[in-house]
Amino acid sequence: MKKLLLALMLLCVLLFTTPFAFAEELHDSHADIPVCAVYFTGIGCPHCAKVEPFVKDLLEEYPTLILIRYEIYQQQQNAPLLETYASNYNFQPGIPVIIFNDKTVIQGDSPILRNFKKTINSMESNPCPLIDGSAVNYKELECDTLPGRPEILIGENKSVGGGSCDEIPQELTLAKILGLAAVDAINPCELAVLALMLIAILTYNPRDKKKVLLAGLAFTLAVFVMYIIYGLIIIKFFQLIQLLVGIRLWLYKILGVVAIILGLFNIRDFFRYRPGGFATEMPLFLRPKVKKLIAGVTSPGGAFVVGLLVTLFLIPCTIGPYIIAGGILSALELLKTLPWLLIYNLVFVLPMLIITFIVYLGFTTVENVSGWKDKNIRYLHLVAGIILFLLGLAMILGLV
Repeated sequence: MKKLLLALMLLCVLLFTTPFAFAEELHDSHADIPVCAVYFTGIGCPHCAKVEPFVKDLLEEYPTLILIRYEIYQQQQNAPLLETYASNYNFQPGIPVIIFNDKTVIQGDSPILRNFKKTINSMESNPCPLIDGSAVNYKELECDTLPGRPEILIGENKSVGGGSCDEIPQELTLAKILGLAAVDAINPCELAVLALMLIAILTYNPRDKKKVLLAGLAFTLAVFVMYIIYGLIIIKFFQLIQLLVGIRLWLYKILGVVAIILGLFNIRDFFRYRPGGFATEMPLFLRPKVKKLIAGVTSPGGAFVVGLLVTLFLIPCTIGPYIIAGGILSALELLKTLPWLLIYNLVFVLPMLIITFIVYLGFTTVENVSGWKDKNIRYLHLVAGIILFLLGLAMILGLV
């Protein structure tokens, strides 16, 4: 009787545990089945931001899931590939989108969140879809032969491949931002306005060098703060534009064209200089208003308030490079643009800080600074023009 009871208990245990063991075996065997897809996304796209963490979770759950990931906002050479894939796989260009084959394309955040996992589970395997409409086994996939700059993701968030699959170094973005900031920094507008403000302080307190220092720093701080705010507004504007994918795909090259045009305007000012040049200097009709506003400055506090207001008058002659920088940075999430804006504007106000300190320390006078600016104004425009022209050309050609 005891033996019979023991045998029944053993049978029950086996009957109870076998289904779970079999299910686990099925799951494990399924994990070994390769499913490959192409994934288009964009940093800064709000719909893509909802999908990214979900995709990362699936990569952890399915160890052999393979995604050829194309980011189209920061990696500009990937943008035209979306249109080609859309044409060959019969869908409208838009992100986020995941392409398995010509019959299975999941597009949009909600459909991906709802159907991506079901699609993987329903497939025994899937070769990697290529841009020409063909497919290749994942074992034969070579990163260097893929167009653009993709990143190949394999389960558990591992990435493979080299060459064109590596991310573009951030130094290239840093070079663009520093170049644009340098153009803004040598703009005659800000140098002239700072000189006027320091002259007003010296006229009121000719012997009080400490007030000159504090006023210069207060004025510079005000400009720095306001331009950070302007930068955030510009970036947010471009992020709204990016919702219109057709425009967003061409935005980078449009910004390159704008840089070339601004560069040519500045080069023009070297050969045929006229005060108040369009898009390069403060318009002549605004200058009396600025002088009148600055003339009343008698303290560091007043310099700060005037600095806040004067930025509105500086916009016509300094906003061009800043718009280009804002367009480039709009590919990032808004909070992630702050370090870049801090770098840009530190470079932008650096000449203000230098002039303030050399006047305070007695190495030169405000009059000498103003005279140097007037004497070399054409060369300042030439340097700014060359930098903008070359940067714009590089952006259009895809070199940066």
